[in-house]
Amino acid sequence: MKRILALMTVVMMAVAFSSCSFVTNNYYGQNGSAADKETAAPTEPAKETQPAPEESSVSTAPKDDSPISDPKVNAPVFQYNTPFYGIWVSASKSYDEAADFASNVSSNGFDGYVITTTDWSNLNSEKWYVVTAGKYASENEAARQLDAVKEKYPDAYVKYSGEYKTFSDGGNPSFYGIWVSASKSYDEAADFASNVSSNGFDGYVITTTDWSNLNSEKWYVVTAGKYASENEAARQLDAVKEKYPDAYVKYSGAYTGD
Repeated sequence: MKRILALMTVVMMAVAFSSCSFVTNNYYGQNGSAADKETAAPTEPAKETQPAPEESSVSTAPKDDSPISDPKVNAPVFQYNTPFYGIWVSASKSYDEAADFASNVSSNGFDGYVITTTDWSNLNSEKWYVVTAGKYASENEAARQLDAVKEKYPDAYVKYSGEYKTFSDGGNPSFYGIWVSASKSYDEAADFASNVSSNGFDGYVITTTDWSNLNSEKWYVVTAGKYASENEAARQLDAVKEKYPDAYVKYSGAYTGD
């Protein structure tokens, strides 16, 4: 009897040990090391990945590498017959050659103008096409710009134009214009003429009722240059149309103003 009781005790102890091993191994098998489980720091929830900012779809204007003249906010507007001080940089017997040089002057950051000497009392009485880097209301204004101009054109100098001459018809010489703008407001037309000059052309404000071939209703029109012949104007038209697509050539007719 004692043997039977001892045997039963041994069997029961073996069963209990086996059951404990199964529970422990099942815990580790499902959850990894108990030590790791107890000591691991709590994991933070994953942060949402922010999408990379999209590049702006707005395109920027292409850069213009050509020099730009400083804005002349308070600069006077010179009509074709307004006396001025010029910084003279070139002279030629060829209008086309002078016009090319004036374009070069404008590309270097100054306002290049072609002036016919015989139209002005203080310039050469022999006909030349001269180029000035800007028009100035006083000698001091021109002198202040002279050093900057001489960096590009070492022989530049300041000289007064004198008065605009009156011609035999009692008025002003007829011309071909490259017309770019029309306004009922003189001030608006004058601003536009300044813009034309800043783009390398001669901007003039013309009153239509002063000329026989222009509108008989009073408008202030702007021309990019004044030309002695239709061919001269036509040669410049494409260049003007790059800035002012609606530009066109038209003859002024005879001067009829006071």
